[in-house]
Amino acid sequence: MVYSAIRSFTLVVKALLTRAHIVGLGHFPRSGGVLVVSNHVSNADPVILMAVAPRPLAFMAKAELFRPWATRVILDSWRGAFPVQRGGADVRAVRDALALLEAGAAVVVFPEGTRRPDGLERPHRGIGYLAARAACPVLPVALVGTEAVEGLWDLRKRPLFEVRFGPPFFVPPDATDEVAADRIMCAVAELLPPERRGADGAEDQLLVAH
Repeated sequence: MVYSAIRSFTLVVKALLTRAHIVGLGHFPRSGGVLVVSNHVSNADPVILMAVAPRPLAFMAKAELFRPWATRVILDSWRGAFPVQRGGADVRAVRDALALLEAGAAVVVFPEGTRRPDGLERPHRGIGYLAARAACPVLPVALVGTEAVEGLWDLRKRPLFEVRFGPPFFVPPDATDEVAADRIMCAVAELLPPERRGADGAEDQLLVAH
């Protein structure tokens, strides 16, 4: 019920995205578990992804969002979101993500762990661990220009931005966490304009790893 309410809200958001360009939506698997990985530049990114995706999404969300009572009630009631403790390995979050993927859900993870409006940073290795063990396709997504949407209220201006979906791929189960994580981030980087691919040399490091 909570997801239905949130989904209804995102349909209103979708109606405001008249100037948004959606590229490669045909790459999105219509069924089965899929690990959706994206750069993250705006607080509005999760709602934008929900609005344009062709199927329901589950999100790995930072644990801080579950602490205020108001958001905790909503997120605890909505089985499409689960917490992750940033700054270290969170076994429970990985277990929750794997369970959702095995059940056929589309799970969204922002590999950098937080918003990076200035360009990509190195991903957390946990995304590599998750992808190698999920045995499901990884779908790279690039959000271009959503940094102009500082809050959902900005959507009323019908901002111009792009959501780019790339072809899905599989991570070999024997890949190391670091190699798998960098492979995933390279797939996201390849969808971004060159000037948005890396900050502080992250692009060069990722391309070498790729």
